[in-house]
Amino acid sequence: MTNDSKVVPLTARDSDAAAASDAHKRVSALPVPLKPVREQALAFLRASLTALFDNADDSLFEMADRAGSNTDQSLYFEAMRAIRLRRHAIEKACLGRLDNELEALNSATATTKPQDSLSNFALDTLTLVQPDELEQTVAMDNMVNRVAGRNASALTQLAVRMNSLLKAQVDEGANPLGPANLAQFFVDALVPLELDIKVRLIVLKLFERYVLNESDALYQQLNDVLVHAGILPDLRLHAQRSSPPAAPTTGTSDAGRSYAGSVDNEQPVAADSPLNLFADLVSSWRHASGDAALAPLGQHNARPVQQHELLQLLGQLHGNTEAMSGSALRMQIRDLLTGMHSHTGESRGLERVDDDVISLVSMLFDFILDDDQLPGALKALIGRLQLPVLRLAIADKSFFSRSSHPARKLINELARATLGWSDHDDLTRDKLHAQIEQTVERLLAVNDPQPELFTELHAELGTFVRQEQRRSERLEQRTRDAEEGRARVDAARHAVASELNELLVGRSLPVIALDVVRDLWSQQLQMVALREGTDSPHWRQSLAMAKALVASFASVDEADKPERLAAAVTLREKMQTALTESGLDSPQALQQLNELAATHAQLFAVQKVKPAKSDPAVQAPTADAASSDAQPPAAELPTGAPAQQPDPEPEVVTEPLPQPDIVQVTAPVLESPVIEEAPELITDLPDNRSLAWVASLHVGSWFGLTKAEGESEQRCKLAAHISFSRKYIFVNRAGVKVTEFTESKLIKHYEQGLIRVLDDNQLFDRALESVIGNLRQLQDRR
Repeated sequence: MTNDSKVVPLTARDSDAAAASDAHKRVSALPVPLKPVREQALAFLRASLTALFDNADDSLFEMADRAGSNTDQSLYFEAMRAIRLRRHAIEKACLGRLDNELEALNSATATTKPQDSLSNFALDTLTLVQPDELEQTVAMDNMVNRVAGRNASALTQLAVRMNSLLKAQVDEGANPLGPANLAQFFVDALVPLELDIKVRLIVLKLFERYVLNESDALYQQLNDVLVHAGILPDLRLHAQRSSPPAAPTTGTSDAGRSYAGSVDNEQPVAADSPLNLFADLVSSWRHASGDAALAPLGQHNARPVQQHELLQLLGQLHGNTEAMSGSALRMQIRDLLTGMHSHTGESRGLERVDDDVISLVSMLFDFILDDDQLPGALKALIGRLQLPVLRLAIADKSFFSRSSHPARKLINELARATLGWSDHDDLTRDKLHAQIEQTVERLLAVNDPQPELFTELHAELGTFVRQEQRRSERLEQRTRDAEEGRARVDAARHAVASELNELLVGRSLPVIALDVVRDLWSQQLQMVALREGTDSPHWRQSLAMAKALVASFASVDEADKPERLAAAVTLREKMQTALTESGLDSPQALQQLNELAATHAQLFAVQKVKPAKSDPAVQAPTADAASSDAQPPAAELPTGAPAQQPDPEPEVVTEPLPQPDIVQVTAPVLESPVIEEAPELITDLPDNRSLAWVASLHVGSWFGLTKAEGESEQRCKLAAHISFSRKYIFVNRAGVKVTEFTESKLIKHYEQGLIRVLDDNQLFDRALESVIGNLRQLQDRR
């Protein structure tokens, strides 16, 4: 049997099934408490991979539909087929690797190796174009780090509990259940498919969406399984503390009781809070920036401010509803602590975890207020939410670890809804601006905003935005249809003009023939091109009629004129039938065809012949004279008389026929729309970077566009990319057309720095990644 890469041998599946069967039959080396952990992890991975492959076809088909070339389209279709054929083998390979690695943890030698994180990989040291493997590695590290950051505490707890049961010691990176190893299992299983890097990156994105992003709940569930089995049920991750524990405080506010309730100032930081991982990073920031911690003032062993006291303290800032920077907010909190010391004479300061929360929220809002992706009007509104978000983050430490937290979702929705706002827009009567302003006011009106309020406001804003989008999408669709129709007409006109100009230039034709081809038959060709295309048989037939009409006026011998006249009559009948079918048989059109028939009749008529006129000096004899002077018979002629000569034949004269007016066609008679201007000089050719940027654009993306240097930037969305005219159509957020570019003009605009893609990813996640990245850089410099 030949080794065809597109043929999946049955023996391979049989061996996979046998291996899976043997894995269940063999005696497990795992401790009893870890067996349900393994089963739950395998069930999760199996269900997640099934969801991934169920959606892979749709994603790859969408990419193929949007592909800019036949090569890319074939690439995505081949990938769809390969993944569909090998999906079961990939699933079994991933499940088998996970099962084997878990079993190896309790064997004599562990095979799992720690994974390097992206923080140890200096991207800024790369200067050359990297191969596909490096691009895949960077993509893997990015998605793994995002998941590991969200679940750092849960992964740490899971590793500690597993280490208490296993022979081999594992950490978060070496844990087979960790995101790094799950991603590596999947990537290794994809190797036999030999997918192109474009397809691999898409499949990795699907893996992040359907597997890694769903693993947040898995890690918590696995910890719960071990807790229920009695494995370290009271596990806590202790933070460094410089002050001795104070007596517990029993009084808590309603806001404090409404949340998890496990964040107690006298207790170590709970393991389900990722803030203990940020402690060193924030400390490095304070050291580099010179910002002093909101530590106890006056005395090193001062009693810390309890959480409910801090929330009450922040309530004193409730009346301040203006947007402020993070440093300004920290200064106001410092002034409140100083005022507390002056009033009571007791030095008080914040717990390390609360101080870190304030620092992180301040840095997040500093990033948001400095983000040039956000319109100025939104910054003014979202900046006022810093205090409500801070109060929520202090009371609910899951704010930083839960990507689905209501407050984070609301902030992301605010940014996404206002992506189309331009700084020069008049928003005084804008309904969306009024809705967002109402949302902000409702949050500021509540002294202790609860997560339920954020959930309610997010739902209201989402409903409003969807209604606005439906209206704008209808207008956008009309704009798209109109532009596509206009482009189709231009393409048809271009094809007709090219063919007819080539046919007519250099010819000598009757005026009526030129009028018929230029004014009448060009419309017929354009109609056929629009309805059926320029590759259709009908187009070829119509074009052949035009060529036959022009050829019918070529010079012809006298003997061939009747035949040519009959052919011309047949041709006109076919043309009239075609015009009638297309609805172009107007009275003016029929009049032109009648004039064309008359011209054909003139050219193909048989010339008339008449005798030449006689000499006036010679009179023809009358009939009587002829009878009376009749010559005698030859026998009666006298001998020797000369014989009479016969009369000469009459001279034939050809009567000239009237000729139609003839015109010499020396220039194109039809104007051809310019589809795309060709570059005149080598310097006009775009570079590879610009070509790659334009090729990467997707319909629906938002852009910051400056039409000309010195003008203000406006925001618009790419509504359509018309492939056959190579035009890009941009609309505003209402769906109204703003401008259009040909591909060459769009490239020039990009090279001049007059257009940029706006990042429509989650605002809060983008801000958090930026803050953590900056903190890590500061830490590395120390």
